[in-house]
Amino acid sequence: MATEKSLPNMIRDISFYYVKFYYDKYLKDNNIEKMSLPEVNSFIEEHYTNKENDIKKYIRNSLKKNLGNNYNPITTENVLLEMFNDADLAKARIKNEIIEYQNNK
Repeated sequence: MATEKSLPNMIRDISFYYVKFYYDKYLKDNNIEKMSLPEVNSFIEEHYTNKENDIKKYIRNSLKKNLGNNYNPITTENVLLEMFNDADLAKARIKNEIIEYQNNK
């Protein structure tokens, strides 16, 4: 029996996938194996803070594709609103995820 993910968990996973894609691209483009702490902070500002609308669009499109007729735009917008209202918490979480990923690589 398959367990369905909650919408917030799906959005979290999609967000991490988005950030990981650009993280890997950054490493490749800069020919490095991992980011320094200042690079992580700069990366988060560039790819999260400055591209908030791009991330939201990517999340919406991914959910529409994955959920099909079960996609609920009102619920999605409520979760996105809550997520982006506490940007400091979201950025701290992304920073921790990047640092942890780099340490376990």
